Amino acid sequence: MRFRSYIFSVLVLISNVFYAFQNSDSEIFQDSIRVEVTKLSDSLRAQKYYNASFHALQRLNDLKLTRLYADSSMYYAKLSGFKDSEAKSHFQFGLLERIEGNYEKALDHLDRNITYFKNDSTLIAYSLFQVGVIHRRLGDYENSLKTYTTILNIFQNKKDSLAIASTLNSIGNIYGEMKSPDEAIKNYDLALKIFEAKKSQRDVANAYENIGKMYLQKNDNEAAITSLTKALAISRVIKEDYQIAKALNSLSNAYQVSNPEKAINYLLESKVLFEAKNFESELISVYKNIASCYKGRGQYKEALEYYDKSLQLAKKLEEKPYVREAYKGLFETYQKLGDMSKAFDFQNKYIQLKDSLLNSENLKAVSILQKQYETKAKDLEIGEQKLLLEHQKNILQQEQIKKNIAIGLVLMLLLVSLASWWIYRQRQKRKNQELIVLKNEAQIHVLESLIEGEEKERFRIAKELHDGVNGNLSAIKHKLNSLLKLNNETIKETVEMIDKSCEQVRAISHNLVPPALDNFDLQTAASDYCINMDTTHQPKISFNYYGEQMLLPKIIEVNLYRIIQELVTNSIKHANAKTINVELSYRNNGIQLSVEDDGKGFDAFNLKTDGIGISNVKHRVAFLNGEVDLSSSKLGTSVNVFIDKINFNND
Repeated sequence: MRFRSYIFSVLVLISNVFYAFQNSDSEIFQDSIRVEVTKLSDSLRAQKYYNASFHALQRLNDLKLTRLYADSSMYYAKLSGFKDSEAKSHFQFGLLERIEGNYEKALDHLDRNITYFKNDSTLIAYSLFQVGVIHRRLGDYENSLKTYTTILNIFQNKKDSLAIASTLNSIGNIYGEMKSPDEAIKNYDLALKIFEAKKSQRDVANAYENIGKMYLQKNDNEAAITSLTKALAISRVIKEDYQIAKALNSLSNAYQVSNPEKAINYLLESKVLFEAKNFESELISVYKNIASCYKGRGQYKEALEYYDKSLQLAKKLEEKPYVREAYKGLFETYQKLGDMSKAFDFQNKYIQLKDSLLNSENLKAVSILQKQYETKAKDLEIGEQKLLLEHQKNILQQEQIKKNIAIGLVLMLLLVSLASWWIYRQRQKRKNQELIVLKNEAQIHVLESLIEGEEKERFRIAKELHDGVNGNLSAIKHKLNSLLKLNNETIKETVEMIDKSCEQVRAISHNLVPPALDNFDLQTAASDYCINMDTTHQPKISFNYYGEQMLLPKIIEVNLYRIIQELVTNSIKHANAKTINVELSYRNNGIQLSVEDDGKGFDAFNLKTDGIGISNVKHRVAFLNGEVDLSSSKLGTSVNVFIDKINFNND
């Protein structure tokens, strides 16, 4: 008992430490956002707060901070009249309301987002994704499957393999809730193959956990433990606390019978992680499972404590099925303790709530039985009348039976043919999906070769300019200098022209292969580039760096440097801007690049083509497995690039 008490104290301490780290990260992030938004226009503030809201949700798991930044994004979007940001904020609110269980509000926000972006199938798909989740939570599996089928078609047309995998994963979730584990596992396996090919470890862990839960549903504990152990191992490697906690909770179910001690230890660790992140909806079942384990081991005091915790959270979140289960656990535990008064009290509460939850279903069942009874009575009455004529119709009935058998055989053959055709189509679809994955990987390798070849060609041209053309110009200058003794003004002007040509050749050479990037890091190279461009061009060009020190592979640095060059050059040539702001930040392996100007902008939705510059930027971002977000209006243009160093495929 002392040892268990000691372990419990250690787990509580770990929980407090996790919580402190989470608060620290949130405070640091809030401070950085406060600094960054002070010098931005209202439209750029809306975009900045929108990005910050997603960071707070995905990286910090801080729902309160997520809603705060979503409110700020909506406020500045309306203030600036920037409808794109307003529509995006509706998506973020829809996501938040869905997480918090306010499904009607969530659907309203998502509908506004879909209506605005009706011509952008990708953005519509992301909103439909949340709609599908809501239908599933409401138990409307038919509409949920229809929604995800629509999403799958969109992403297959876009050839977006990661999005295809996420959709397949969600379809698997629906089949799991429909108690069709085999169909669920088929979809999870397809998603897993894509996630593994893309090296998306968090998604791989989630897929293994989902497969493990389906094997638990099939009572195949051995297969379940194999998949769930893989999910836990991957989650620990990538340090995803939420995913670790989920895997631990599922593993505890697999060990309930075979190894109760291991099951309770997994549950206690899961509890600590969920408490650190304040995931109350997950904690309801964890507390209930812990209580059940303690009750099975005869530790009734501990069981009562965790049944009560589960009950309080279930009441708070209005999860009536869990309230019912907590009542049942409490009356059974008090019964074991011999406290019949409390046992009787909780048993009454359990029965009342059970009757309440089943009432509507019972009414439906009674209605169905009544109709069946009335139908049967009518059938009996008709049957009695037909008995009088039955002996006259025996021959006709026998002939009819023969016809029915013939029709049945035809229908059976037709059904077998349709089933064979459907199976063939399913196999063909799986093969096509695998081909899509392989094709995308081949495109990435081709893009890598093209970029590498481009950099080699830049180096060759720069070397020839520096060693060849620049050397010849220097030799000509030397010879002309020897003639200056003749005081020939024309020769003097020629020497000055050669000096300017040498400077231009040197500038071109350095632009092709910047020495700062070759000798120093990306931060220094980008800063030098912006300073040089600021001295030679009209707009005010500034560069700011935030976050940790960068330690990046050279191929990432080169591509990011070229992206900065492309975006700054575009602003100088086309935007008629007064200022160009370049910001680079690096935190927790996440790289964010922002290039913003206050120029005349352009209509991003009605462009017939992206142009060579924007196309080059998107190709380089795609090569780095990153994301690019472009917004433009009469108040200026903003391009944001997001790259996760871990997701970069540098094989």
